[in-house]
Amino acid sequence: MNTRQFFLRTITYTLSVLALIALLVIVIDPFLHYHAPIGKLQAVETDERSAMAGVAKHLTYDTALIGSSMSENFRASWFEDGVFGTSCIKLCLQGAHFSDYAVMLDEVCSHQEVKNIVFSLDNYLLTNNPDRYPVTIPSYLANNNVLDDPYYVWNKSVVLEYIPKFLINNATETADDAYIWADDYQFSKYIARGVYTTQRVLVPEEEKSYDVYFAYADSFLHSIEPYLEERSDVTFYFYASPYSIYYWDDCVRHGNLTAEICTLERVYKQLLTHENVRLFYFQDDFDLITDLDHYRDYSHFDQSVNHMMYECMRDGKKEVSQDDYYDTLLGMNDFALHYDYESAFH
Repeated sequence: MNTRQFFLRTITYTLSVLALIALLVIVIDPFLHYHAPIGKLQAVETDERSAMAGVAKHLTYDTALIGSSMSENFRASWFEDGVFGTSCIKLCLQGAHFSDYAVMLDEVCSHQEVKNIVFSLDNYLLTNNPDRYPVTIPSYLANNNVLDDPYYVWNKSVVLEYIPKFLINNATETADDAYIWADDYQFSKYIARGVYTTQRVLVPEEEKSYDVYFAYADSFLHSIEPYLEERSDVTFYFYASPYSIYYWDDCVRHGNLTAEICTLERVYKQLLTHENVRLFYFQDDFDLITDLDHYRDYSHFDQSVNHMMYECMRDGKKEVSQDDYYDTLLGMNDFALHYDYESAFH
């Protein structure tokens, strides 16, 4: 074999291996970039930020759950109850900001069969500077540009980690189990207290101006309202999750209480001007938020709380309207302002 033959064979073998790897990734497609799961395969857990765009694009659904870690312990099957709809997907992204949610909303709202979007309206979405939080979903998985697909089809992690994970999870669980972490943690007042105590501010800060977050809130409204207007046939369910009393202790000690409540008021007032918006407020469930056995830190709760929120949204409980949202927030402010926080540490 001369040098030229060796070179040609090496090139041929290399290209053949690369072609086989690409074919394997395209056929199994653990991130659902090219197609829905084939055969009996399901959209089981792989990697949130890599898979969610594909789930939104290729699955069939009339209801979409979009949210942060507050949404991960929902089961999509709960919302396939005939009240919300008959087919639901969960698009959860831990710690996501609107730059990521926009990717999800663009895809979901392009599906004409969608009738309901259930959105986790976390406080931090309204009080954090959105300019500091760029998109974290890989662009090569969120677009339709085949020129950047090599980042996916010849990705070592995809081949060696996520294809095996996708196949193993398909053999051991269902898509309804994806990204649920409730069974991975213990929930108790001792654990929640221990976690929060390590980060508690010892010296309270000066109270911030009531309007310090208004620019960020307006940015959120500017981003979300086009979806509300363009898909007026879709019902948007916004919900505020019930963070524990430790969250409000942290809020008070950072001087954020007035500013945060005023920001919520500003956003809720505007959202409720849209006829296709329903808003559910769980933060003033005082019995729940002071029962720290439901929490693992100052905000994350067990799955029973997710099921309670689902039932309330299904049945129209804990819903606020233009007539009572202001009084609801005023009550939350009064409770958080006057609560005996030291009692939560004994």
